[in-house]
Amino acid sequence: MNCKEAHRVLCEAQDSKLSLIRRVTLRWHLSICDRCSRFRRQLEFLRLAARRYRDGGVE
Repeated sequence: MNCKEAHRVLCEAQDSKLSLIRRVTLRWHLSICDRCSRFRRQLEFLRLAARRYRDGGVE
């Protein structure tokens, strides 16, 4: 898996469950790629921020 594919899979994982092989392949890529790991953390941060905003947690 290259970085472009990892980014696409990370975005896809936000909306649906990944197959076992895709999860394992993604985890392997994230274990060796700092940039994609950072991108995953950024996606998680944005998702959490949007959820808090939606739920009225941000003023």
